[in-house]
Amino acid sequence: MIILGLILVLLAVAAGILLFEGTRALTDGVDIDVLNGTVSLPPLALLITGAAVITVFWLGWALMRGGMRRSSRRRRDAKEQATLAEQRRLDDERRMQEEFAQRERQLAEERQLREQETTALRREADERVEEQHLSTEEARRRAEIAESQNAQYQTTQPRATQDQDLPGRHTEPTRDLPRDQR
Repeated sequence: MIILGLILVLLAVAAGILLFEGTRALTDGVDIDVLNGTVSLPPLALLITGAAVITVFWLGWALMRGGMRRSSRRRRDAKEQATLAEQRRLDDERRMQEEFAQRERQLAEERQLREQETTALRREADERVEEQHLSTEEARRRAEIAESQNAQYQTTQPRATQDQDLPGRHTEPTRDLPRDQR
């Protein structure tokens, strides 16, 4: 492409030189009617003016095409950027929803674990309370049995033996009791 462009430029320069040399010998002017007036130009000036007009035309055409290409590229890039931004927004939204769902699952698992721990602790506490209640009932029953046996023992001993017990001496009334009742 560069070589082809260079060849075209050299051909245009050669044609310009030939036209310039060919019109230099002409001395008759060319009359041009412009805005209700007449302008007389030598052929060389007419040639240069025509070349300038064509150059300005092609420059304007190139600027116009370049501007259209740039605006088209900007619109296309803007559409791509908008599409990418929308995709990123959707991805971020999806990721945030997934994170939220994961946090909710974790919270639900923690809640369930705490509920299980609370249930286990309540069950253990209820079992301990029940054991304490049974122990208290058992102790009360044994105390009642011991009191009744002590009362029977005291009623069966003669009064004189009870009077012989001194405060410094300790007698064990349960020695005469059967072994399982002590």
